[in-house]
Parts: sequence; C-alpha cells; structure tokens
Amino acid sequence: MSGATINGQTFTLQDLFDRATYDIDYYQREYAWTHEDIRTLVNDLCTQFEEAKADPRTRRGIHRADPYFLGPFVYYEQRRGLRFLVDGQQRFTTLHLIFMHLYRQALALGNRNAVDKLVRVIREPHVGGWRFRINIAERRDALQALYDGRDYDPPLASSLSLRNLCTRSEELRELLEARIEAEDVPSFVDWILNRVLLVGIEAPSRDSGFKIFESMNDRGARLTPVDLLKSYLLSRVGHDEEELNLQWRKMLAELTPARDDPGAPSRFLKAALVAHHGRLDEGFTDVEDINSSLHLWVKRNAEDHLALRGPHQFFGFVERLIRLASTYRTFQSATHQLDRDHGLEALYFNNINGLSNQMAFVLAAIRPGDTLSVAKEKARLVANFIDRWYVVRVLTDESALDRDLDELMPKLIPQLRKCERPADVASFLVHELPDDQSFHPVTSFGLRGNNSAQVKYLLARLTAFAQTGWGEHDLTDDYLASDRRWQIEHIFPNRPERHSEGPDPIEFRLLRNRIGVLGLLKASVNASLQDTPIERKIEVYRSENLLLRCLHPMFQQNNKPMRTFIQLHDLQGHLRPLGSGGLRAAVTVREELYRRLCAAVWRLDRLGFSVEAPVADAAPDTVTPAAVVPAPRKPAGRLTDVQRMLRDGVLSAGTVITAVVGNAEVTATIEADGAIRLSTGDVFRKADDAGRAVKGRRCEGMKFWQVSRPDGARVSLRELRDAALSGSRPI
Repeated sequence: MSGATINGQTFTLQDLFDRATYDIDYYQREYAWTHEDIRTLVNDLCTQFEEAKADPRTRRGIHRADPYFLGPFVYYEQRRGLRFLVDGQQRFTTLHLIFMHLYRQALALGNRNAVDKLVRVIREPHVGGWRFRINIAERRDALQALYDGRDYDPPLASSLSLRNLCTRSEELRELLEARIEAEDVPSFVDWILNRVLLVGIEAPSRDSGFKIFESMNDRGARLTPVDLLKSYLLSRVGHDEEELNLQWRKMLAELTPARDDPGAPSRFLKAALVAHHGRLDEGFTDVEDINSSLHLWVKRNAEDHLALRGPHQFFGFVERLIRLASTYRTFQSATHQLDRDHGLEALYFNNINGLSNQMAFVLAAIRPGDTLSVAKEKARLVANFIDRWYVVRVLTDESALDRDLDELMPKLIPQLRKCERPADVASFLVHELPDDQSFHPVTSFGLRGNNSAQVKYLLARLTAFAQTGWGEHDLTDDYLASDRRWQIEHIFPNRPERHSEGPDPIEFRLLRNRIGVLGLLKASVNASLQDTPIERKIEVYRSENLLLRCLHPMFQQNNKPMRTFIQLHDLQGHLRPLGSGGLRAAVTVREELYRRLCAAVWRLDRLGFSVEAPVADAAPDTVTPAAVVPAPRKPAGRLTDVQRMLRDGVLSAGTVITAVVGNAEVTATIEADGAIRLSTGDVFRKADDAGRAVKGRRCEGMKFWQVSRPDGARVSLRELRDAALSGSRPI
C-alpha cells in the first residue's frame, strides 16, 4: 500500500446506484440478513421518512429534510462505473430489493416520474440490453422476475443465499406496503434516493480493501453504550467494584451464548430500564432516550429519578440488573425456539410477528427477587396478552406493528410494575383485553396483498391446534419457518368460469381470498396443484392436515380422539366436506369453522385468564386487583385519513362511496369507526386496501374512491380532504 491513499466520500443512494454497478468479492457472496434485520431497516427508514414529512421545513419539498446516515461501506473501483464491494453487501442488496418493490408499486400507481428514477438505480444499459446494479449471476433470474412482477421459486439446488434473498424480498414487499401510503410513494422515492446517505471508503486495491475490512471488523472495537454504562456504574460502587465486575461479565456471557448475538446485552438493558425505571406518562415518555443512548440516560437520571446517591445504591442497582438478566436469558431463548414445557410459546410467536419490544412489558411484571417459576408464569400471561392483542388487531384490520405496541406502554407498564404475583398480572390484563370474545371479524378476513405473513400465522396456529387436538404432532414452528417450506393454499383455483353460480370477478377474488377457504400445504405439494380442479385437489388433501383433510367426501369422524376434539369445541356441522353449495356456501361454512377455532385457541382461560380473576389470601402489602383498575378504554392506533375526516365532520357515518373498475361500479359504505365496508361484507381500515381489494392491484385509495355531491357530480376522497385542510368550503 506504499504511496496509496484511502479516500472517504459521502454518497446519496441516487449517487451510489445511478452511477455504478456493483460486484461482490467471493468472501462475502452470501446474503444472510434475517427477518429482524429487514424489519429494523424498513422501520428505521419509514420512521425517518414520517418525521421528515411532518417537519414544517419539508412543506416546500422533501429535499429539505435532514439527511439520514445509514453507515459506512468499503469498496474499490475496478474501472469507471464498476465497483467491487468489500464491506456493505447486506445493505446494498437490501436497498436494491427496496428499489425493486418501490418500482413495482410506482408502476401499479402510474407514477411515471418515480418509475423513471427507480429504473436508473435498479439497472443500467449494457451490451445487448441491460444489467442490474447488483451484478451477481445467480441472482439475475430472481431479480428479473421481481422486476417483471412475476412469481419466482428458487430451484431446489439453489444456494442458501438465493433462497434467503427470495424470502426477504417477499417480506420487504409486505412491510413497505404496510408502512407507506400509496400517495406517499413518490415522496418516499425522492426521500430515500436523495436524503439517505452512506459514507464510502475507497481502497486502492482488492487486497487493501480486504485489510480495511478486517481492520473495521476485527480490531480496535469501539466502546459500546453497554461498556460505557458498566464503566459508569462500577466506578461508583466503591470497594465492591471487582466483585460486581465479575458478575457483570458473567451476565454478558450468559446473554450472548456462543457469541452469536452481540446485541443481546443492549436489548436487555434497554428493556429493563424501560420496564422498571422509564417515565411513561400519557403524552410523554423517555423510551426513545433510553433506546438511543441508555448510558447517557442513566447518568442524567442517576441522582433524582433513580435515587443513586452513594455506593450502596449503585451496588443495589447493578445487582438487581444482574439478577433480572438471569431470568431474561430464559425468555430470550424462548423467543427463538418454542418453549412448550413452560407455556412460553407466545414469546416465540410475538417475536415471529415482529413485536421485539415485548420484553419491556414482560420485565415490567417481574421483580428481581421473583423465583424462576413465578417469573415464567408472569411472562406467560404478558406474552399471551400481547399475542391475543396482535391477533385481534390483525382480524380487525388494525395496524399491529411494534410501534403500535409501544403506544400501550404508558397504559400497561406502570400498572404491571405494581403486580407482585401472577394472579395480580392476570387480574389487571384481563380487563385490558377486547370485550368481544366471539372473534366474529374472522368471517370477513382474508388475503389482501400485503398481509400474507399475518394470514399464514393465523393458519399455522389454527392448523396446529386442530392437529394436536386429536393427537397429532405439533408442527407450529415448522409451519412458521422462514424458509417457506409451508405455503398458503387457495382451496378454490383461480378459475371463476368453473363456478356455476357465476360470481362477478371482484366478488370471486374477494371470496376466494377469505381465510376460511385457505389452508397450509408444503411448498412442493402446493406447487404441484396450481389450477388443478377442486375435485382433484380434495383427493390430495385427504392425506394432509385436518383442516384440509375434512374437505374430502369420505372424511370420517368415527375416530374417538377426533370425535372428542369436535365435541369439545362445538365443531359439529363445521368440520366437514364442502358439499355442492359452491364458493359462497363454502366460505360461509368454513369461516364459521375458523371463527370457532380462533375462539378456542385464544380462549381466556386457556391463556391463563378468567373473567373473575380471583386473588385469594392477598398479603396486606400486596397490590390487589382493586389497586390496578384499568383506565377507561381509548381508541388505539393512528387515525387514517377517513377517520380524521369523520372526526372533523368532512364525512359522516353511512356515507356511500363508489369506484369504477373496468365497466363496473363498486359501492362501499363508511362505518362509524372509519372503516370501509364493501357490499360483500369485507371491511378495510384504509382506503388504499379497500381499493386494492376491488381493483386487484395497488392504487391510491383516496383518489380511487369518490363521493356524490347533491348535484350528482362526484369528487374523490382526496379532493374532499385537501379542500378541508386548505380551509376551503367543502367541494
């Protein structure tokens, strides 16, 4: 490297992907990001975009937003326009996939300007045609299918990297569609291309690039917030510093088994501080301060808020953290592997569903002095509560992201801190559960283009419950595996012409996607069926799980365990063959079956709750149920545009809205809670989702749906909203 220089430069994503193509060196060809990595990146990007959009400075253009730094990368320039990535492959690959999905969305929405910008960062002209900006041979077919909007199943012999890329790509699509409103897509494209930055470190050669990569990853590790917090706390415990240092090191070792999760100590400390010490008042919390700089938060709050005024208090504070960490380790393990022995399955389910912030709620109910059995029982109750909260919100088409769970912190965590015993936890949380125990919303729930992960989760839970209910093995974790070995099966093939009842195309699509006529099949079986007539499908189902097997005309219920299962959950007349009633009749019968199964799976007493939630022999200083009376219920979640228009009197409940699809006119009704109900009974929280359901592809719902004026003219919901925001008279 004699005489060579190492250069650093700040790039926007537009600069990076519009001016160069990237190859990846052999030692980092595998794409290994996990679902959690993907979820974190999308959440960070979307949160930053939402903050930028709300900033008054951006009213004259998103280009005025503060830049968002995404980290450094190392590369060397092989020749002009061709760079080799030495470090940064995971982020570059993921960003390239994000561009692909934004391109498909912009194309569906007719946003020509956004499409043109995205094409330039996705691919470049090359001899004989085009090549992708991330230029790796084994990925080309998958990327081309994604670019063209085609399904792609990686070949059986494909690499782990390619299979993982396909799985993460589908997750990215759903996450982006769930977080970005259709009318915000052009602004988001401008923001991500021009305000998201990386710092590139240019090496003069391949060898020097590899040395820089080694240096960045293996040498001179920087002090983390965990290290800084330890240094601060231990320096104030006096002569017991050495003893506590050994315990702290043991804690770190226990939280990072086999060194495969270096972020575990930080996650534990953040969750513990939020759970036991964070200020969680309505309208103000310091959760964000704890999560962004936990060591600084402790230093700022040591004397006044935490009452750490001498060695004794500091020693006790650290000791309690260490004791709590020992319990946390059990829960940490249960989030990655189903713990059926202790009833901690919901910790795994919540983690699968992206609710990584569940640990703050769990730890809030646990005291450092709790025995492990008591701590597990409290954790089971809290995790079951969160799982049921998630399912109810999914079924009612409410957002169920970790940020939505965060909104419950001021309401739940202060009360959970007061609960000494599992019975106290149960008696508090049971009153925070939704009043309706019928699970009726499942009868209008189904696939909606951006919720396949949620649908698959519900199918996995119901299928496993039915299988184990009559003595079969529990395959829940197999059903939920990230490698897509199990897929969602449409019982009715996509052939409306085969149905004598002749539903119109829109109704057929909506009914066919209802959860009642969906099931789970192994990927290989699912691929072999395709558009196979339903009569032949049912022959295949005969050897599959109970929820599909029961569709066969020869299905028998004379097996004693099965009869017992059916009687126990009142499934007579519902767990049965389809008969000759057609699609509508099948949907009606099967949705009622699934509703009854949901009510059984998430039944309160099965989750550890009861309506009375009695507490016997309470000690005088114990917090009794009367001391933790829940606050009055308030509407949860962020308001949609339609809900805000209802609130402000721009719309009224019962308003009929219309849209034109092809030559057909579709009508829907705005409900009192702001939901949009189609004539088929399908209910949607967002105008975008209701529009997509009837149009068959993504659309700008606020522009798509229209309201009739008294003179007969029609105006879009967007025009109504914008007129109200500008202070103009209603259109």
